Amino acid sequence: MAAVHRPADRRPRPLREAAEGEAAFYGPKIDVQVTDDAGRESTLSTVQVDFHQPEQFDLHYIGADGAKHRPVMVHRSIIGSVERAVAHLIEQHGGAFPAWLAPTQLVVLPISDSELPDAAALARHCTGLGLRVRIAGPERGSLGARIREARLVPYQAVIGAREAADGHVALRLRDGRRLGPQPVGEALARISALIGAHSTDLWADPAS
Repeated sequence: MAAVHRPADRRPRPLREAAEGEAAFYGPKIDVQVTDDAGRESTLSTVQVDFHQPEQFDLHYIGADGAKHRPVMVHRSIIGSVERAVAHLIEQHGGAFPAWLAPTQLVVLPISDSELPDAAALARHCTGLGLRVRIAGPERGSLGARIREARLVPYQAVIGAREAADGHVALRLRDGRRLGPQPVGEALARISALIGAHSTDLWADPAS
């Protein structure tokens, strides 16, 4: 049991021992529990010490002393754990993930076909900074329609003729804030720093 406690004790949240009768019959185990907004608790993943299976299947190994020994099996939930984690995050955030976790962190919105080369250059700059980016060009509809389609993306970068000529970008944040045109390098550096810091504010000072 001490071997189970040691890794659990290193976690920031305290270990809660199960009540009598709740533990698995085959040995001690660690359950990672999460609670949703409705207060429902579910198991995200498990790590279990299993004394039962090695005996059931008559497993053994030859030790340094040349004799047979019964192994202790440690198994964990792999299939399903990722799916349960993603389902919990979707329910928790309603699809509006924190910027560092969002599948697409920034969408580039060129107003017309004339700004497509600048949009592609901006996307390459984002990729170079490790940001997850996509371009939603005029072929996907009006600017308003594209903005609505990208409403769950943390950052929307609008490029019109004036922004393209000045090397600027006009940012719209998912929380509704609109930022005036600003240099592309400065805007992306700030976004990259905020995402790297796992900030929950989309435009806070990264140093604060």
